[in-house]
Amino acid sequence: MGISFAMEHLENNLYKVTLKGTLDAPGAMAIEEQFQAMLRGRKDRVIIDLAGMDYMSSYGLRMLLMAAKSLHEAGGGLFLSGPNPYVMEVIRLAGYDTMFPVYDTVEDAIADLA
Repeated sequence: MGISFAMEHLENNLYKVTLKGTLDAPGAMAIEEQFQAMLRGRKDRVIIDLAGMDYMSSYGLRMLLMAAKSLHEAGGGLFLSGPNPYVMEVIRLAGYDTMFPVYDTVEDAIADLA
């Protein structure tokens, strides 16, 4: 299974990017350039909806870290939501849950950030 993503404006400077599929090395390499270009220079807060992700490798984590860095440098922020238990374990083991907030659902993230 591959990976797909879509961006949606929620309100003011709050956006949601939905990732679906498998974010392994081939998946991350397939979308990384477009993904980073979509977020580069944004001063927005971006919720990454992981509810549709069935797998994430270190390549996927790296892609998210680069996006977070880009958003932070521009004055925005990256927030994760809805990871399944496996994806959450990968996030936790890498220490990413200490770098940016991880919400149970998109709705929780919106309630906190809006």
